[in-house]
Amino acid sequence: MLYFKFRFFLFYVLLFLLLNVNYVVTQLITASIISSVALGGWFSWDTIEDNTVCRFWECCNDKHVPYNLSRLKVSLSQKMFGQPLVNELVNILVAHKESIKDVNRQNKKALVISLHGWSGVGKNYAASMIADAIYAKGMQSSFVKMFMGKKDFDCNDMEKSKKNLMSTINQIVRRCPTSLIIFDEIHDMCPSILDTIKPMLDHHHAVDGIDYRNSVFIFISNIGGPQIATNLLELYDKGIKRNEVEFHHFEPIIRRTSYYTGGFEKSSTIAQHLIDHYIPFLPLEQHHVEMCALAEFRSLGVLQPTEDMMSDALSIITYGPSEDQPIFANNGCKRFVKHIPYVIQKYKPKDEL
Repeated sequence: MLYFKFRFFLFYVLLFLLLNVNYVVTQLITASIISSVALGGWFSWDTIEDNTVCRFWECCNDKHVPYNLSRLKVSLSQKMFGQPLVNELVNILVAHKESIKDVNRQNKKALVISLHGWSGVGKNYAASMIADAIYAKGMQSSFVKMFMGKKDFDCNDMEKSKKNLMSTINQIVRRCPTSLIIFDEIHDMCPSILDTIKPMLDHHHAVDGIDYRNSVFIFISNIGGPQIATNLLELYDKGIKRNEVEFHHFEPIIRRTSYYTGGFEKSSTIAQHLIDHYIPFLPLEQHHVEMCALAEFRSLGVLQPTEDMMSDALSIITYGPSEDQPIFANNGCKRFVKHIPYVIQKYKPKDEL
């Protein structure tokens, strides 16, 4: 068996060399091959692979897939504001990770998380934090794939879209069973697309020889945003504070709204309860937006923005849901990404321009 694996390894390396890689890298690989041949009888295949192929390619091992959920906890606490339920992503992923590592409690299905809320409340930000925690290369990892609603799926040629989707995910998860698959802008996606991946999300040991149970699937959409806001106001009226809300306060209305909207429309992912966690992103209030603006200033090197700078940054924020209830920021923190760099430039001393 070791001989067969090593022949496969040599083929992989030769293929790499044929692709005209850098000369120095080629020499390093060659040296690694020689060392592996000499020591192959003393070390496991994983050890050989980690010290040869995985020094130059991204591999599905602890070095490239560290699954550092402590990092996720810190990122959420420092960069995500006003989202008490989003912090539960850490516990959700820790439970999934423990089942990956413990052979006695293997995952029975892929972990499926659906993120819902208004634009600008941090859904994509949270997804990128998850990728950064699990993979050394974060969103740039070859084990992370993001599909976009309209861009990646042609509603006029559904069969082709579905075939390409299956093929792409199969290739990624075959290479790394702990892959992360993200579907963004589901509100703009063709209905029935998600039904294509139902077998991957369900309780199956393997689908076409590929085991998806240790993978993570994340759905992102604006679906349910208005309903979440309305429900939150009703909870406030009942005396429930923002940091006291629970998943059960929002899941029924998110599921009900999603089932008749966009890519979720009559989807088996909802009907057959394949989504494990619906995460509501609450609309942001003024003090959350101020914290968000300050964090953006500091990320750009302005640790103490002046009062005028903060006022200018916050001037682009409008509040709703109506003029009579100016409680929630209509676009969250989304516009700060481009506006605050402009504000910093605007208030620079003229001699620094």
